[in-house]
Amino acid sequence: MKKLIFVLLLFSLFSCHRSSFSDESSASESALEYDSDQTWANNASGEEAKSEDAVPGFSNAEGDIADSTFKSWKRTQKTANTATLFIGDEEQLPLKGSQIAVQVDGFRARVLIDCFFENDKDWQLEGTFKMKLPQGASPYYFAFGETVYIDKQGKEQELPFVKAGESAFTEESIEDMRSDSWTAPKVARVVAKEKAAFAYGNTVRKRIDPALAEWAGADVYNCRVFPLMPNKLHRIVIGYDVNLTAVGEDWVFPLDLPETKAPLIVDVSVAQLKDVLSTINPPQDVQLKNGQQTFRLTNPIEKEITIRHQKTANIALKSPIEGDKPAFFAASISPEIPAVQQTAISDQAILALDISLSSHPDKFNVWLKLAEALLQNNKGTIKQFNVLMFNIESFWWKEGWVENTPEQVRAFLAFANTLALEGASDLNHALASISHAKWANGSKNIFLLSDGADSWGESDSYAMVQQIAAGDRLFAYNTGMSGSSIQKLTQLTRATGGALFAVTSEAEVAQASSAFTTQAWKIDQISLAGAKDILIAGRPAYLYAGQKLMITGRGSVEKSAKIQLMLSQNGVKKELNIPFHSIIESDLTSRIYGQIATETLEEFDYATEKKSIAYAKHFGVPGKSCSLLMLETEEDYQEYNITSTEDAYVVNSTTVTGILADVMKEMKSMLSSAKSNFTQWLNRISHMDGISFDIPASMEMLVEKTPEAAFRVEQLSLSCKSISQKDLSPAYLKVLSDPELDYDQVNQEAQNRLKSYGSHDALKALSSLVEKNPGNSVLARDVAYAALDWGLDEQAYFLFKRVLSSRPYEPQTYLAIAKALDEAGKKELALLYYEIALQGSWQPRFGEFKRIATLDYLHFLSQLKTQASFLHADYAQSRYQSLQGDMKETTADLMMVISWNTDNTDVDLHVIEPTGEECFYSHPKTKIGGSLTQDVTQGYGPEMYILPKAKAGKYQVKVKYFSSDRNRTATRTKVYATIYQNWGKENESVRTQVVSLADKQEMHDILTIEVE
Repeated sequence: MKKLIFVLLLFSLFSCHRSSFSDESSASESALEYDSDQTWANNASGEEAKSEDAVPGFSNAEGDIADSTFKSWKRTQKTANTATLFIGDEEQLPLKGSQIAVQVDGFRARVLIDCFFENDKDWQLEGTFKMKLPQGASPYYFAFGETVYIDKQGKEQELPFVKAGESAFTEESIEDMRSDSWTAPKVARVVAKEKAAFAYGNTVRKRIDPALAEWAGADVYNCRVFPLMPNKLHRIVIGYDVNLTAVGEDWVFPLDLPETKAPLIVDVSVAQLKDVLSTINPPQDVQLKNGQQTFRLTNPIEKEITIRHQKTANIALKSPIEGDKPAFFAASISPEIPAVQQTAISDQAILALDISLSSHPDKFNVWLKLAEALLQNNKGTIKQFNVLMFNIESFWWKEGWVENTPEQVRAFLAFANTLALEGASDLNHALASISHAKWANGSKNIFLLSDGADSWGESDSYAMVQQIAAGDRLFAYNTGMSGSSIQKLTQLTRATGGALFAVTSEAEVAQASSAFTTQAWKIDQISLAGAKDILIAGRPAYLYAGQKLMITGRGSVEKSAKIQLMLSQNGVKKELNIPFHSIIESDLTSRIYGQIATETLEEFDYATEKKSIAYAKHFGVPGKSCSLLMLETEEDYQEYNITSTEDAYVVNSTTVTGILADVMKEMKSMLSSAKSNFTQWLNRISHMDGISFDIPASMEMLVEKTPEAAFRVEQLSLSCKSISQKDLSPAYLKVLSDPELDYDQVNQEAQNRLKSYGSHDALKALSSLVEKNPGNSVLARDVAYAALDWGLDEQAYFLFKRVLSSRPYEPQTYLAIAKALDEAGKKELALLYYEIALQGSWQPRFGEFKRIATLDYLHFLSQLKTQASFLHADYAQSRYQSLQGDMKETTADLMMVISWNTDNTDVDLHVIEPTGEECFYSHPKTKIGGSLTQDVTQGYGPEMYILPKAKAGKYQVKVKYFSSDRNRTATRTKVYATIYQNWGKENESVRTQVVSLADKQEMHDILTIEVE
C-alpha cells in the first residue's frame, strides 16, 4: 500500500523592506525621475512616492522639540512586515492578527513579530515560510505552537496580544509573556545547516512536528513548520536584530507596517540618548519611563513608522555586567580623515549593471541614478566607459570604449530604460565577461551596480576574485535596501583595493559617485584600552573619506574610552583617537559581536567551518553555516547528536583574530583552488549525517592525478534575443511586477520563448523563479532539469551544486551533477561524482539507487574506456570490467530511468508493453521479461524499467503522480526521464524527456517507442 507523504507549503514573511533616506525637501527631487514613458518606476505597480511633511518627534533629554524631514528612494513596490501563509501555490490560510514589538538601542534594533494564523481546513497541513528581512538582519528567535482565543462569555473572541508595556525580547521572557495562551510552544535552536536539514527531513517522515529556517542568500530565510493542526489557531513568533540605517550623521530606523484588515498592534521602545534628539514620524504620544521612550499603535493607518537619532556620529553599546559573564562592546564610528585626491587613476571605467529580477524596479532606478552621477560628475577622470548588463547572460552596451560625453550618457540611459528586468543574477559570469573583453586591456575601474546577491552560476567569492584582472579595482554601493549581500560586496571590493560606499539616500549620490577618486588610507591597526579581539565588520583593508566603521570586540567601554586607529598612506602615518558621543548599556551587544565574529569566520569556508559553527551556535546566529531547527523533544535533539556543550569552550578559548592569523598563513592559496575545495568537500561528507562514505584509496589517487583545470567549470555564455520590454508582452511584464511570481505563468512564458527564440531565452525566463526564491531546492532542481533537457549542461551543473551544498545526503544530486558534467565535456570531474554516488552508503528510502547509478555509470565508462585522450582511461577500463562483473544486466534492448525534483513525493513509472501488459509498482515483472526496480515513495527516485529482450511492437512510457499528501493543496513536480535503446551495445542510443506534473493522480505520456 502506498504511504502518505508530505510536500511543502509556501509561507512568506517579508519583514522590513529597508528604504533609503534623503534630506532633500522636494518629493520630485527624491524620486528617481527619468522619462516617465520609459522608466521602470512607472511600469510596475504605479505607486507614487509619498511626500512627508516635517513633524515634531521625541523630546530629547532637555525636553526640546525638533523637526525631522527626509525622503526615501522612490519605491514602486513595498514589502512590509506582512505575513502570508500559503497552503500550496496560491491558496492562503487566513491571518487573524499580528503584533510587532520593537526595541531600539542606539544604532541597533530588535524586532519581534507575533503572527496568528488559523488553519480553517479539516486536515493538518505543513507550512513553509520565506522570510525576507532587512539588509543585514539576523534572526535570533523562531517558535510556533497552537494558541487559544480569550472567550468573553460567548462574545467575540480576542487574540492574546501581549499587554502594553510588557514587551520583552529574551527567549525566557517571550515564552513567559505568552504562557497563558501558547500551548507547548516549540523553540528553534541554531544547528549546523546540513545536520539541521537532515534531522528535519527525517522527522517530517515520522509525522512529528519540526520546523526549519535556512539561510537562502542575502536577507532571505526559508522556514518550514509542521503540523498546522485542523481548525486551530497557530501562533508563530519570529525575532531578528538589525542595524539602523546611517544617513549622514544620523541613524534612521524605518519600520514598515503591513497593509492588513486583520487586527494589528505595534509597540515601540527607544533607549534615550544623552544630548541626542530623537524624532518619530508621524508623531506619537510618547511615554518616558526608566530611560525608555515608548508608544503603542492599535490598527494604525500609517504604512511606515520612522525613528531618527540626529547627529550621533560615534556611538557605542556595552553589555550589562552580569557576574562572571564576559563583557562585549560594539560601536559605530565615523573617522574624520582628509579627502586627498588620487594623482594616478585610470581614465577608463566599466559599469556592471544588474538587470536581474531583483533589481525590478527600485534598485534599478538607484543604479541608473548612480551611473548618471558617476559619468557626469567625473568627466575629468573618466574619459572612456562602457556598460555590461547582466542577469544570467552578460552583454555589452557597445563593442569597445565609448567617449564620456553628455550625448553618450543620455544614449546609454535611454537604452537602459528599455531593458526588461528579469531572470537570475550571475555575478561571476559578469566579472569573467569583463576580464575576457579583449578591447578592455590595461587597468580600469569597475563600478558594480548590483546588490551582490547572486543566485546563479558560481557562488564562491574566492573564485569570483580570480575573474578580476590584475590592476583592476572594483567599487560597489550599499543602498540600504533589503536583499543586498554586503558580505559578498565587501569581499570583492576589499580583494581588489576598491571600496564599498554607502548610498542610503539620493542626497549621498553625488558624494559617493566621486568617492573613488580620493586616496584611501590603509588600516594598519585598531585598538581600545581594555579590549581584545577587536573586529571591523567586513574586514576592510582601506578607509576612504566619509566611510563609517562598525567595530566590536571583547571587553567593556568606559566613558573616557577612545578607539585608536593607525592609518598609512604613501608612507605617511596617521593616528586617530576617536571618542564616543554616547555609550548605552544594551542586552543586544553580545549578539552584535557574535554576528560579526560568525560572518568573519564564515568568509573562509571550510578552513574555519568548525569554529564558525561553534560561534554561530553559541551566540545564536543562523546564516551561511547554521540554520534554525525546531524539534519536538529533547530526546529528538539527542538522537541527532545536537548539543552545544562544547561551543562555549571553543568561544572562550579562542579569538577570531587569532583564528584568522592562522588561516591567512596556511589556507589563503587553497581557498581559491577548485581542486582543494573538492578535496575538502570529500572530507566533509565522509562524516555527515545521512551519509556513510569512506574515501577509497583509488579515489584519492584519482583526485591527486586530476589537474586543477579539470575541477573548474566555466559557465556557458548565453545569448538571448529577448532583452527589452518590447520583447515581452504587457501581461508578462505585469507578472514580473507581482511580488508573488506565478509559477505557471513563468513556465508558460519559458515554453513560448523556447519555440520563438530558443533555449537561452527560455532558461532566462525560468531563472526568474530561482531569483525570486533563492535557496529553494525544489525550484533549483526544477530549473536544472529543464536546463539539462535543453542542452544547457553547465547551467544545470551550477544549479545542482547549490542544491548539493544544502542537501549533501541526497544521492540523486551527485548523479545529476555527473550527468551534467558528462554532457558538458568535463569527463574527469564527472567520473569523480559518479564515484561518490557509488561509493557512498545512502538511506534505504532511496530504493535501488546504487543499482540504477551503476547502470548509468557503466554507460558513461563504456564511452571512455577506449579513449586514450581521457586522463583516467586505464581506470575507466578496469572499473568498467569490475562493475560489469557485479551486474546481472550487461545489455538490454530497453532501459528507462526517471527521477524528480520534489522530496516526499511518489512518482511511478508505467510501461505498457506491446502485449498490453503493464509494468508498474504493483506489477513489477512481466511475461516478456520487463522488470521495475523498487518503488520509491518518498521523493526524487530513481526508478528504472529494464527489458533485456524486447518484443517487436509499441512500448508506451508513462509517469503517474501518485500522491495522497494531505499536507499540501497543490504541488509542482518535474520528472526527468532517460530512455536507452540497445543499452550496452554498439548501436546504443539515448534520449531524455522532461515532463511537469501538476495534478495528483495524473498520468502523463512521456513517449512511445517502436521496436521492430
